[in-house]
Amino acid sequence: MIKFNLLKQPEEVAVLHKGSGAWVGARPIGVDAGQNPVLILRSSDGSLGAAIMSNEPASTYSNKIEELLGSALKKFSGDGFSIEKIEAAVVGGANNAGWKWSRLVKILQQQGMPFKKFDEGGLFYREIFFDPKRGSVAIYRTEANPDDWNPASAKLSLDSGTKGFSEGNAGGVVANATRFFRETPSFTALRELVVPAHLSQTPDEPLLIWSAACSTGAEAYSYAMYTHRLLKLAGASCPFKILATDINAKLVEEAKKGVYKARKNELEEFRAYFNHYGTVRGDVVHFNENIKRCITFNPFDLKNRPRAGGFRMIVCANVFQYYDDDARTHFLQNFISALASPGYLFVGPLKDHVFKPLGLKKLSKYKMFLME
Repeated sequence: MIKFNLLKQPEEVAVLHKGSGAWVGARPIGVDAGQNPVLILRSSDGSLGAAIMSNEPASTYSNKIEELLGSALKKFSGDGFSIEKIEAAVVGGANNAGWKWSRLVKILQQQGMPFKKFDEGGLFYREIFFDPKRGSVAIYRTEANPDDWNPASAKLSLDSGTKGFSEGNAGGVVANATRFFRETPSFTALRELVVPAHLSQTPDEPLLIWSAACSTGAEAYSYAMYTHRLLKLAGASCPFKILATDINAKLVEEAKKGVYKARKNELEEFRAYFNHYGTVRGDVVHFNENIKRCITFNPFDLKNRPRAGGFRMIVCANVFQYYDDDARTHFLQNFISALASPGYLFVGPLKDHVFKPLGLKKLSKYKMFLME
C-alpha cells in the first residue's frame, strides 16, 4: 500500500531524476519534479516501482506520457504484474500544471487503472522520493515566487522570468502562445517597410529576421514563407534567414520538425502557403526542406546579450507584457544591439518612458518601433 508524507528537509538518494522519463526498479527513486505531477507505480508485493514524469509542452505531453507509461507497464508485465496487481498514485503538480494533471488522470482512466492522489496544486517546486519496498512516497516542497507561476502578472524580473518560462515552467502558457501569421501589423510592415528598406540600402546582403520567443515556431515559419514570397515578387536575388529562438529548449526541438496541426481557420486562410511550402495531410502541415533551411532554431534566454547582429527586423510578440519596466529596458537594449540600421522592432505596446530614452521611434500604423 502506498503511503504519503511531507518532508521538512530533502532526503538523499543516489540520483535525483529530472526532465521526462520512466524510472523503473526495486531501489528508491528520487525525482526533481519542479511544477510537474509525477505518476507513481508499485507492484502489489513492493518488488518493483516506477516514477513517470514529462515536461513536454502541451502539444506533445499526452503522447509522451502514454509512451512512458506503456514502457513501464511492459516491464511490470514482464515480471508477472498485470494492471490489477499495480498500485498507482499521482503526486504533486503545481497550480500552473493543472492541465498536465487533468491529462495524466484521463490517461489512467482510459487504462482502467485505479489511482490515489496526493499533494496536488499550490505554489511549490517539489522533490519526490519513492521507496517501492516500503511503499512510501515522501515530498519535499519549496515555495515559489507567485510571479514565477503567473507570467500574466506583468511583474516578472529578469531572473524570475527565466525561471517562469524555462523548461517545465509556464509550459501551458508558452506552448499556446503562437499561431500562423499572428500579429498582422508585423507582416504589413514586412511588406511595406522592411523588405523595401533592405532592398534599397543593402540589396546584395542577406535579409535577417529574428523571431524571438518563437514558442513552437509557427510564427517563424510564417515569416519565412511570407519573406520568400515578397522577395520573389520583387525579383530580388538576396538570400534571407530567419533566426527563431525560445528559452524553452523542448519547444525549440519541436519546432525544428516542421510538423503542425493547423486550426480549421488556418487551413482555410493559408492553405495556399501550406501547399506551396509543404504538404497538408488532413489537418497536419508538413513543411518541406526548402523552407526549413531558411530557419535556424536555437534555445536562447532573452536576458543574455545576442551574439548575432544585423537583423533588419526583430519580432518578440508575447513577452514584454509579462515583465517589469527594468526588464523591458534590458530586452530593448539587447535587441537594439542586434539591429541593422534602419531596423524594425515589434514588441507590443510600450510606454514613452521605456522606449524614448533608447532612441526608438514609434510607428503607430505598424505597431512597431524604428531604430534609424
